[in-house]
Amino acid sequence: MATVFAIVTGVFGAMVMALALSVVLEWLGIAIGWWGPSHALELLSVERGYIEAIEQYPLTPLGPVAVSDWVTEYLDDGLSWLGLTAHTGLYVLAAINAVKLVVLRAVLSLFALPGFLLIALAAFFEGLVARDIRRYTGGHESSYIFHKAKRWVIPSVVLTVTLYLMVPFSLPPAVVFAPTMLLAGVMVYVATSRFKKFV
Repeated sequence: MATVFAIVTGVFGAMVMALALSVVLEWLGIAIGWWGPSHALELLSVERGYIEAIEQYPLTPLGPVAVSDWVTEYLDDGLSWLGLTAHTGLYVLAAINAVKLVVLRAVLSLFALPGFLLIALAAFFEGLVARDIRRYTGGHESSYIFHKAKRWVIPSVVLTVTLYLMVPFSLPPAVVFAPTMLLAGVMVYVATSRFKKFV
């Protein structure tokens, strides 16, 4: 229970931090002149294209476009209730678009999580096979390697999602998540294959 609570609070904290930093970066970029006032809106359009491309290959009845539209609708309702509309100031509008961008990327990250689970499951069973081969051939286990590898699985996923949520430029989700999925899979494989010789 404590582990689940730690993961949930970690993800929530990462989301809040990504929201705050993405807004600050957007404002800083406009103030310094790195990009124009519509930078976040342009990124939002590009990221929307990514999410629509994923929609062409549905894995569940609930697609990412539907989830994104539902969350954006509630966000727009909340902003209008607060009196923040498209006619507000330049920096407020940039912040609204930055928040929408983070929400859209969070939806993309949510739909990438089954990929992490699938890779981890495959790596787990491969690691069990390697562990059995090692056990029957008289190999040695290494609890040091097991604990080091196990420790890096969840932080690598959380760090990748946090960085993806706040980067001030557009990246295809496959470029972001594929290397991390591979890294997480390798860590699960190493941790499982180096588990105790006898269970």
